[in-house]
Amino acid sequence: MTPDTRSLRLFVAVADHGSISEGAKRCHLALAAASKRISDLEARARLPLFVRHARGVTLTSAGHGLLLHARAVLSAMDRLGAELDDFQQGVAGVVSITANASTIAQFLPAQIGSFLRLHPVLKIDLQERASTEVVKAVQAGLADIGVIEGNTPADPLECLPYRSDELAVVVARDHPLGRRKRIGADEVLRHEHIVVREGTALHRVLLNAALEAQLPLKVRMQVGSFDMVCRMVEQGAGIGVLPYAAILPQLQILKLRCLKLDAPWAVRRHLLCVRRQQDLTVAARSVLEHLSRPD
Repeated sequence: MTPDTRSLRLFVAVADHGSISEGAKRCHLALAAASKRISDLEARARLPLFVRHARGVTLTSAGHGLLLHARAVLSAMDRLGAELDDFQQGVAGVVSITANASTIAQFLPAQIGSFLRLHPVLKIDLQERASTEVVKAVQAGLADIGVIEGNTPADPLECLPYRSDELAVVVARDHPLGRRKRIGADEVLRHEHIVVREGTALHRVLLNAALEAQLPLKVRMQVGSFDMVCRMVEQGAGIGVLPYAAILPQLQILKLRCLKLDAPWAVRRHLLCVRRQQDLTVAARSVLEHLSRPD
C-alpha cells in the first residue's frame, strides 16, 4: 500500500472530524473526489478504514493503525519540505569559518549566535588559526570565510572590512607598573613579556614594534591562549599585550591591572576574506553579509 500524501492528509482530516464532507472541505476537495480517494485507500488496504453511519464516520481498528502511521509520514514530509525551503533560501547546510584568536575572543560568538537563532537549520564549523594560516585555509578551500588581522598579506583573496580592536597592557596588581593608567610603546618593550605563540598576528605586531624601536622583544614565556597569558601575568612572570576586550573578563577574577597602550599600532583592523564572493554558496554568502554588517 503506497498512498499519496494528499490522500493521507484527507484521511487524517476525515478521521479528526468524523466526517468525509468536513474532511473534503479541509482539503479543498469536492465531496465526490474525497469519497473516491477514501474508497481507493480502503481498496489498497484491502480492509475497511471507516465505519459509515448517519452522523458521519468512525475509524475501524485498521483505520486507527493507519492513522498513527499517516501522522508520522505527514510530519516527516512537512519537516522535509521546510528543510528544502531553507536550502532554496540559502540558510541551510554547513558554512566553515576560520578566524584569528582575537576575533573569536571578542566578536564572532555573539554574531554567529544571532545568525543561528535566525537560521536554526544552518550549521557553522568555526576553527581558530593564526591569521597567516587563515589565509592559507581559505586559499586552499578548507574554509568558506576567513577573519584575519588587517596587516596580514592576503592576495589574491577578496577582503572586506570587519571590526577594529585596541591592544592594552595587562600587569599583576603588585607589578611596578600596577599603579599606572597608561604606558608608551618603548617602555612596554623594556619589560619581560608573556606572549601568545609565534605566528599569530599579535606576536607579529610585537615583533614589528620592537624592530621599529630598535629594541629586542623580551619574551619570558610563550603560551597558547589569551587566558593563559593573563594567568601567568597574575603570577608575576611578565606583562602581556592583549586586545582590551579579551582582558576585561579576566580583570573580574584575577589580580590584574589594565593599562592603556599609547602606541600607533595599538589600534588594529580585522578583515573578512573569501576566495571570490560570487563563488560562495548562498548560505555562506548569507553568513558573510551578516558578519560584515556594522555594529
